[in-house]
Amino acid sequence: MTERAVLLLAFAAFIALAYALMLRGWRNRQRQQGFLPAPATATPGAALLGEPVPGLLVGTTFAGRWLDRVVVHGLSDRSVSDLSLATDGVHLTREGAAELFVPWADLVSAEPGAALAGKVMGEGGLLLLTWQLGGTELTTGFRADEHAQHPRLAAAIAEQMAPSASVQTS
Repeated sequence: MTERAVLLLAFAAFIALAYALMLRGWRNRQRQQGFLPAPATATPGAALLGEPVPGLLVGTTFAGRWLDRVVVHGLSDRSVSDLSLATDGVHLTREGAAELFVPWADLVSAEPGAALAGKVMGEGGLLLLTWQLGGTELTTGFRADEHAQHPRLAAAIAEQMAPSASVQTS
């Protein structure tokens, strides 16, 4: 064998080892996050915004830890998505993955943000939804095709989260 062939085989072995270690790390992370229950499922109720907003689901992290991905239940599977607001909650219909549904009662906040899961977009480049799953707060990032929609979506979600907050009691 020539020196070039030996180098090529060594490089291929290094790449295979690196891939195997990454796969092992991903599986370990799945085992460690096994305490999280599967997200709720629902058939969308009546639409609140009209047409769904097309975009990209960037991923899900533990709230406050923008680099700590949640890998169980496909929550960090990046995919083309449509976000829609319905009477029962927020629906993220994903291409090639199960729909992510967050009931209104589980939502904590919705705000435009700059970064999530290693994806830095700049100020207002993402819509960050913070929500509860089994007592754990998570943050899911959505990037609308038209980024100017993020403040409007955040306001619409906030309005649905606390409809009674604007009612004054005497």
